[in-house]
Amino acid sequence: MKLEDLRNKIDKNMVYYQTLLKKVIKIPSVKGEPLAQAPFGKQPRKVLQQVLIIAEQLGLKTKQLNDQVGWAELTGESVDYVAALGHLDVVAAPAQGWKTDPFDLAIKDDYMYGRGVLDNKGPIMGALFALALLKEEGFKPKQSIRVIFGTDEESGSRDMKTYNLSENPPIAGFTPDGKYPVVYAERGMLGLSLTTDISDNSDVNLSEVSGDFSASYIPDKAKIKFSSGEIKDYFGEKSPSNAPDLGENALLKLAVEQQSLSGQLGEVMNWLYRATADTSGKKINISFTGKSSGKLQCSVYGMLFSKHQSKICFSIRYPIELTKQKLLDRLKKQMPSESQLTIVREVAPLYHSPNMLMIKIMQQVYEDVTGQDGSPVTTTGITYARFLSNIVAFGPSFPGQRGIAHKENEWLKISDWKKIITMEYLTLRALAEREDKDFY
Repeated sequence: MKLEDLRNKIDKNMVYYQTLLKKVIKIPSVKGEPLAQAPFGKQPRKVLQQVLIIAEQLGLKTKQLNDQVGWAELTGESVDYVAALGHLDVVAAPAQGWKTDPFDLAIKDDYMYGRGVLDNKGPIMGALFALALLKEEGFKPKQSIRVIFGTDEESGSRDMKTYNLSENPPIAGFTPDGKYPVVYAERGMLGLSLTTDISDNSDVNLSEVSGDFSASYIPDKAKIKFSSGEIKDYFGEKSPSNAPDLGENALLKLAVEQQSLSGQLGEVMNWLYRATADTSGKKINISFTGKSSGKLQCSVYGMLFSKHQSKICFSIRYPIELTKQKLLDRLKKQMPSESQLTIVREVAPLYHSPNMLMIKIMQQVYEDVTGQDGSPVTTTGITYARFLSNIVAFGPSFPGQRGIAHKENEWLKISDWKKIITMEYLTLRALAEREDKDFY
């Protein structure tokens, strides 16, 4: 199909695509209590079932594994396959701050709103529609094509462990859950807690620290309660944890006021201030810039306090040139006294040569569709590319679009969705029609 014909076809089908996406957005697929036949909760399983029904209605073969992950397939000449891999689970969406119902796709002018419309239901459903278009036109792929739907990306990607135990990896593919142009490197990530025992009685006047704390985002609310009963509230602006510079950390405001406290608690508050005041890590002496994978980033997202003990929760995204051990050694030199550093989550860096064939194919597709420079880039994000071999992040956010996911009023432009579906179609076709399987 010629590019202009493809664009016209997508335009013609847009209302239909939106109707199907609305069914998927409607399911609040936040992780829930594990149940028999619903390991990540009822709603992630329900949304997977709904999407596989849609795929079958589009004439595609489907399969699912252990109510965790499923896929739609267009079978080719080879048992090998290329893939688009995305997720149907979403982070929570409290109604406060939303201008529309987060679980009802809202359309206004060129914008679609709803939880998961960008991260990641809209983009991976777009890949499904691209696959349906390939089938409809009678495309006969040399390599089979799968669009794979996970349901645990936001909570550790255990679904990919299940997939890898049962299925061979794709020979090439992408996850539309990062950004454009194509991503060749993802920084490493350490989720950490800094626990400090307060033994000098400097916390005698402090009763509690609490707030809207989640590893997914920089908090916009924090509260400190004193033994006297006095309460102070601090407010900021929420942003995704991999884009702390786009928000205003409520914990920074708390730390600014409390860093002058005396003793060990004062040390803790001063460390909190330094860690939140500069997200590059410079004030706690861990800043680092890699030649090929960008700058280190520090995101403080929580603080808990109980009698005689404080805990600060934070994450660090670090360049591939910086080893985990060197980073930890630097951190330990800057800790408050009587503190312990604990790793609560760890994701290794990911790197592919920006000159590999698979990445070059995606670069060319991006340039053909957008007319913009498609030179490969790096990201602070953590995508499914870490958990399934031969996958890189490609889409959905365009240059300049940051901090949309995990926030209120999550959005995706309709005009952008059309480009995304176009690029997913062209990429899957280009990967699947090659007889040469050496994409590396």
